[in-house]
Amino acid sequence: MIEVEKLNTSKERILSTMRLRGPILPVQVAKEINFSPLFASAFLSELKDESKIKISNMRVGSSPLYYLPGQEGMLEKFVPYLNQREKEAFAKLKQEKILEDSEQDPVVRVALRAIKDFAVPVQVRVGSEMKLFWKYFVLPDEEFESLVSGDAKKAEEVKEKIEEKLVKVPEAKQETLLKEEERPLAEKKKEKVLENGFVINLKDYLSRKDIEILHVVAEKKKEFEAKVRINTDFGRQTYYLIAKEKASASDADLAKADKKARGEKLPAVFMVPGELNKKGRQFLEQWGNLVRFEKLEF
Repeated sequence: MIEVEKLNTSKERILSTMRLRGPILPVQVAKEINFSPLFASAFLSELKDESKIKISNMRVGSSPLYYLPGQEGMLEKFVPYLNQREKEAFAKLKQEKILEDSEQDPVVRVALRAIKDFAVPVQVRVGSEMKLFWKYFVLPDEEFESLVSGDAKKAEEVKEKIEEKLVKVPEAKQETLLKEEERPLAEKKKEKVLENGFVINLKDYLSRKDIEILHVVAEKKKEFEAKVRINTDFGRQTYYLIAKEKASASDADLAKADKKARGEKLPAVFMVPGELNKKGRQFLEQWGNLVRFEKLEF
């Protein structure tokens, strides 16, 4: 058993490291205190329970980031680990500072809900109606209130700051920048086509069910595969998700899902908007410990 004094010393070394390095991964903590990742995770969990550190919603690989209160702004350097749609939503929110949810397209709305470390949801009463706004995570509350209330002077100041940044771009680089902008725009349009309907509804469903997408494996118009984290009676577990837009699911569907999940050494979860047919139910009775079925309710 680790002595109490050694335990406290190890915790202080972790806090000291975080003061110097900012947000950190459990594996980095393990190297710093020369303990196994399991012990390092235990120390981090205790420090979080003691409200001495915070944990990010985003993941670098499969691990969250741990950081000290006040280091929230330092999470921005990990934005490259977000997926493409989340990066675009982050960039848009950072530039505009606030976004009204109802005015965004479905792809951006889903992405804003996914980047919880950077997009802060705020309900605002506008007249007799409650509206949802997204606030850039380091935007002061006073500035947010000014922008939402339509303070013309404040809005003009923000606009001028944005325009100044654009004006400072050298003319020689403008053509190159425009060409670079055209490519992601075309890709974005393509992604919107793919995400129309089923995929958008699926991601919204997963978000409502607090199912976290860890890594997207395949994304098509009527099919989606990803590694996800789901709440269970034994804590949050990682699954291999396969979701399809089908009227019903069969034993063959479940068997294929199980086979793909086994290749990733994970249990499977198969989702469709339709029902599970008779053979599918029989398969589930026999192999329900390896594969889960869930009916999508959009």
